[in-house]
Amino acid sequence: RSELLELLLNQASKSPEDVKHTPPEFNSDKSTNIEVLLYVDSIDSINEARMDFTVSILLHLQWTDKRLVPFNVHKLFGNLTFLEIDSTNSKRIWVPDIFFPNEKKASFHDVMMANQMMRLYPSGKIVYISRLSMTLSCPMNLRNYPFDKQRCSVEIMSFGYTEDKLQLTWINASKPLEPVSVNTYVELPQFEVTGYGPGACQRSYHRTGNQSCLQANFYLERNIGYYVVQMYIPSVLIVMLSWISFWLTVNSVPGRISLGVLTVLTMTTQSTGVNNALPRVSYTKAIDVWMSTCLVFVFSALLEFAVVNVLSRKDDLNEFSLRGVFTIPKDLENGEVSVPLDPYSDPKPVRRGIVYAMYLDVASRIIFPSIFILFIICYWAYYI
Repeated sequence: RSELLELLLNQASKSPEDVKHTPPEFNSDKSTNIEVLLYVDSIDSINEARMDFTVSILLHLQWTDKRLVPFNVHKLFGNLTFLEIDSTNSKRIWVPDIFFPNEKKASFHDVMMANQMMRLYPSGKIVYISRLSMTLSCPMNLRNYPFDKQRCSVEIMSFGYTEDKLQLTWINASKPLEPVSVNTYVELPQFEVTGYGPGACQRSYHRTGNQSCLQANFYLERNIGYYVVQMYIPSVLIVMLSWISFWLTVNSVPGRISLGVLTVLTMTTQSTGVNNALPRVSYTKAIDVWMSTCLVFVFSALLEFAVVNVLSRKDDLNEFSLRGVFTIPKDLENGEVSVPLDPYSDPKPVRRGIVYAMYLDVASRIIFPSIFILFIICYWAYYI
């Protein structure tokens, strides 16, 4: 095999064409067709803050180079189906100048040996397979975060040849060898791969012409289980905690202030923690709507206490009556009423403001939960 490979490469090097630096159809009117197959071995991470994702892939390229095989090639090959081309001899023949336009950083795998394979068939077909890891850009729309769905892609393109000299196409393969495939064991902590498939992209660089471009698309849907446990349930509990203030007495000033301030600060801290893990985008996200509304609820509970406290301290002692509770004699001119809480106890004066404050607390016990439940229903119905 090594002798036959050396013979073929020596003969090809003596041809007038440069088999090392130019494509097979470089001196003709035809374009060299490169068939591509992409297999994703693993998706390592997806980062919303940097808007990128890291994958480990097997890139499968195949093309035909008749310059490497003479007319009597079948006689030379005999019973051999193909010849393996080692990494040293692979540098003596032309390999497509493939690059990834949306790549941020990439590396070949070379533990023990370089993870590359090349084969030459009697027909002149060359199969080249390489394993590499890449971090690629993935622009994300986070308006529905954390109910968002994203599309990340791997773009493949020729660096130096326009499409009239080099054409990239997806390999015409059927299952289980699809042009784009993903390892069935791939699992992501926050996303689920809902689909993938081949596509094409349009890229044109200034004054270089149009270059052939392929795009492998991966469709991702975020799992919301983590966010329900870590964000939604805690924020609901914080809002409910702020409602305890409505059941405390009007005179429990230190307790109600402490509870209100504590819930406001807790909601602010939680909202800040959520946004620290995300990029600073100019639009409103779904999680922003939720956190802002929860903050409004806990702040409104604190504001309600401020109103209650002001009402309870008012000095207007006009005559009034509480239906079913006590009656105010109309002949009292000092603004105080007697509340017969105990027929054997002395009557105590009650101010109008305190009663209004009590009414406001009772109303808040119904209004706040009702509006919040309505908000939850509308929120989940809209985003899900």
